[in-house]
Amino acid sequence: MKKSALFLFLLFFLTFHVQAQVIENYQSSIDFTKPQGFFNKIASAKVDLDILNFPNSEFRFEIPGEASVFFDGRLWMLTEKDTSFTISTKVIKDKYAEGTNKVRLEVLGPHISPENLRLYKGLFEDVSEPMLPFIASDTVFEKREITAFEDFFVLALVILMLLFAIFKVVFPTVLRFVVQPKTIFTAEDFSDSGSIQKFFSLDVLFYLFIVNLGVSLFGMLFFKISGLTFSVSLVESDINSLFFIWLMSAIVLALVSLFKFLFLKVLVFLFDLNKYDLAHFFYLLRIISISMLLLLGVSVYFYFNHREMLEILLIYGVKSFFWLYLMGVMLMFLIMVNRVPFKNYHLFAYICSAELIPFLIFVKVLTG
Repeated sequence: MKKSALFLFLLFFLTFHVQAQVIENYQSSIDFTKPQGFFNKIASAKVDLDILNFPNSEFRFEIPGEASVFFDGRLWMLTEKDTSFTISTKVIKDKYAEGTNKVRLEVLGPHISPENLRLYKGLFEDVSEPMLPFIASDTVFEKREITAFEDFFVLALVILMLLFAIFKVVFPTVLRFVVQPKTIFTAEDFSDSGSIQKFFSLDVLFYLFIVNLGVSLFGMLFFKISGLTFSVSLVESDINSLFFIWLMSAIVLALVSLFKFLFLKVLVFLFDLNKYDLAHFFYLLRIISISMLLLLGVSVYFYFNHREMLEILLIYGVKSFFWLYLMGVMLMFLIMVNRVPFKNYHLFAYICSAELIPFLIFVKVLTG
């Protein structure tokens, strides 16, 4: 009698608490694909679901956040956070089967992996509420911003790297001299043999044009991400207009560079510093070149991988560039104190006239 009562109690207990029965575990059948390439961070998972056998069963999904779920290439849902739900086999068959016995499930997202994506087929009536199918007519889609800037940015980077490669092949000696960071501290510009001797030469003008193209591209990226506009909007411009803006900006910067060099020649003449105009100009050009190369490289990485962090990065990058430029000016002053046979207060007056005062005026105009 006691054994019968115990058996009935256990049977009742198991019947009450057994809520799910797994018929098939798809974990070993899922084909996971890792992100391919440097800029692509989207992983994928694909599997064929059997909808012929056990028609009264359900599919249980456990999907990570920021994922897109597709049935036979048609969007089912988007997950903002980690989600688990069940869908009846009949719903999938009626919506997506179209006379076939299998349906291809595909999940795309940055967090897709065997550890956080699971799929089971079975009976899960009391586990969770079944999820309604995705119906496009009931969904309000947000208008997506379509802009040609990304295509322009990629093409501009390719053109810039191509020009840089051509310069490296044609003028390898000049390139090594200009972009080596150690020359900032060795002060080869202020020696008789180390400095570039001519401004109006093909190698110098070509390099100056490449640098201005890089600065112009970085500036356009900064204005695009920060949302700043002047007479034109980078978001609304087509790709031809963007290339025209890029080229014209580089030409304007090249003219500014030419004006800066002529301005230095006048100051060198007034302060009787002989030939140090070239040394001064190319020393600071080296600092600008190396800084812009680093800033542009880091910006490209974050633009294609973590765009949400790019605006803050660009703001701090621009501030860091200004401080690096000021540190370069002060370092140049210390080098000139040791290399130039001139009174220190005259050198300080020259540095203030040539760099510090124009720099402060430029920052004031830029910040308003």
